[in-house]
Amino acid sequence: MGKIKKGILGGFSGKTGTVVGGSWKGIDYMRSLATSVANPKTAAQVTVRSNFKTIASIMAKANPITKLSNWSNAKKQSAFNAAVRINYDSAIVNDEIDLERLSFGEFSRKGLTDLQVVFNEDETTLSLNLNWVNDADEETAFNDDMVAVVMVRKSANEGIVDVMIDYLNAKREDEQYRIEIGLLESFNDGDTFYAYAGTGRNPQKPKEIINIPAKNVVKFSAAKYLRRAVAGH
Repeated sequence: MGKIKKGILGGFSGKTGTVVGGSWKGIDYMRSLATSVANPKTAAQVTVRSNFKTIASIMAKANPITKLSNWSNAKKQSAFNAAVRINYDSAIVNDEIDLERLSFGEFSRKGLTDLQVVFNEDETTLSLNLNWVNDADEETAFNDDMVAVVMVRKSANEGIVDVMIDYLNAKREDEQYRIEIGLLESFNDGDTFYAYAGTGRNPQKPKEIINIPAKNVVKFSAAKYLRRAVAGH
């Protein structure tokens, strides 16, 4: 049974007959129960669903970063919803996800000046090295701003297989940072790694100085195609 919580002119929650009511993000809604459910699976529809699912999966894992961006101010939707919608609109080219076009929001800080992002491998380990110039001016950037990094690993056969985020571990004033990704033997031939880097506010910073207009986009910075030599081949 549905319940009216805001008077006779307000919305209601629950089910009444064939009508369902509820509220989401402050919006009251009503919908009819479906009498039947169609689930066509044309090639085009399967592609759309697959791309949507992949983008949603990436953005779900990157949510600790995107929710600190300007997307957290999106009207009547969460930062995650905004991230999925924006990337679905901008990162799909010819029915495929162009990982170099992914975005993770804008932040109330200037970007990292002269940022260099490079994948390195020694005999056993793959790592990501970042170098930049500290451009803190105490008005649009601060020494203790945090460096945000997202990495995506794509398999030639399996699609997106891993998403990793790094935040709160490096500061603007450090001017360099190294992330150890993992042992080479744990990756497959043809894996491609993508990295996205930028700056975000230090969550411990007093609230009165965090409302600087967003200026920094955490964007694609580097990619590496890894072909691991297989013993005996």
